[in-house]
Amino acid sequence: MVTTVGQILELLDLQPCGPDRYRGPEPAEERERLFGGHIAAQALMAASKCLSEGGQVPLGFHCYFVRQGIPDVAVDYSVERLRRDSTVSTCRVTATQNEKTIFEAITGFGVFDPGVDDLHSLPDAPDPDTLTRIERQLAPYAEEHDGWWIRRRPFDIRYVNPPPRIAVDQPVAPPPRSRLWLRAEEPVPDDPIANRCMLTYLSDMTLLDPVMLAARRTTRGPGFIASLDHTIWFHHYANFSDWLLYDKHAPSIQRGRGLARGRIYNRNGELAATVVQEGVLGR
Repeated sequence: MVTTVGQILELLDLQPCGPDRYRGPEPAEERERLFGGHIAAQALMAASKCLSEGGQVPLGFHCYFVRQGIPDVAVDYSVERLRRDSTVSTCRVTATQNEKTIFEAITGFGVFDPGVDDLHSLPDAPDPDTLTRIERQLAPYAEEHDGWWIRRRPFDIRYVNPPPRIAVDQPVAPPPRSRLWLRAEEPVPDDPIANRCMLTYLSDMTLLDPVMLAARRTTRGPGFIASLDHTIWFHHYANFSDWLLYDKHAPSIQRGRGLARGRIYNRNGELAATVVQEGVLGR
């Protein structure tokens, strides 16, 4: 199980195994399936190894989770270069396990130019230093699922609204919106590719919270919830040395599917990324 930022960075150390082909290291996992953010971050790193020459960085990443990833089985990434020029480059990344496709993505690269200073107003949220760490907040549930709720995490996470495990016990379902602050527990390299791969990894963490709030579920049940697709647009670099605010809501939940949209802000109001994901609610 990934519990530190260092372990995430180790996941991004892909090894070449042929022309435009890479293999990602696998952590010892206790999950039934691989975490989607893990696969997406490795896929983005594979694409970056092919297209990041000339100062180009990822601008957007559009993914489909085709099959469930199997823990402890090597994942191979194949990159197909679709377009390459001095302004915009595009490629397709396919992830396979045992020669079966588990993930497909299209990503675009370009030269990052901040341009106009587009500072936003942060969504209303208490100062993170006044909030409780998620491990302490979920301490009453420490005996459930072999300590799953209080496990060590790579990020210090502090919810503004009750997290799904607490909300599911409340008499009335809260609105389908979730806000939280998070901060890396260890330094993240000052590298634009590592920054956006790390942002991709964390963008999949908790994104479906507002769907679970409305459906009165958690990641541990009742039933299951799984990602179908995931899109992230990169704006500013994330400042991992300070708090990031992740503001999410669910505009649609119907017919066993839920759509979540999120924005990740630096503490000074810079919008680091916009994220959209659809998940399936299974029985």
